Amino acid sequence: GQLSLACLPAFAHALLPGACARFQKAHPGVSVSVDPVESPSLEERLAAQAHDLGLVEHDGALAGAPARRLLELDEVAVLPAGHPLAARRRLEARDFAGQPFVSFHPRDRYRQGVDRWFADAGVERQLAMETDNAVAVCAMVRHGLGVAIVNPLTALAVAGAESTSAHGLVVRPLTRSLPFRVYAVRPAHRPGNALVARFEAALEAECDALARQVARAWGRPRARA
Repeated sequence: GQLSLACLPAFAHALLPGACARFQKAHPGVSVSVDPVESPSLEERLAAQAHDLGLVEHDGALAGAPARRLLELDEVAVLPAGHPLAARRRLEARDFAGQPFVSFHPRDRYRQGVDRWFADAGVERQLAMETDNAVAVCAMVRHGLGVAIVNPLTALAVAGAESTSAHGLVVRPLTRSLPFRVYAVRPAHRPGNALVARFEAALEAECDALARQVARAWGRPRARA
């Protein structure tokens, strides 16, 4: 059998490898194709019924398509090794005042949520760098270009669950909840693939495992609906 998946690049890096390993252990003869695509091209691919399953960050990504939330966690801060803010266990908005900041592009929904948090707190940052990719954000932080707020899956994959700076990055939770969600979306009109439900089970198991890792590292996870 064959299974075609489309997702954001962050999921291809931090979620799907583990889910694919679980799935292929149970179904070793199945070929899985993973197509990492940035939004809004991802939504366009899914709307064109080009894939068996999609992974997106919000349930309104594809109107009319069945969507199910797999995971909800809080975003976290990433800091370069040796940064003074690493001495704090949790970071609040005022801790970022005047700091060089690596951000996503203004059209990104998570960028907009982060900007609202700082605006509500009256905090101004130095917007040093912008990019669309969470892994790239972490790489820029590692090279000392600023601090950032990213999704916990990428932080876990890039920096590890340790509180030390062994990977050149330090991760700290925030005092405010900035939710990060993962949804599975099935195409509304593509012919059904019996393998999709089995892969979704592998996704759920991997999401549960990642949520436990995040909880041990940085705090209590949010429940899956």
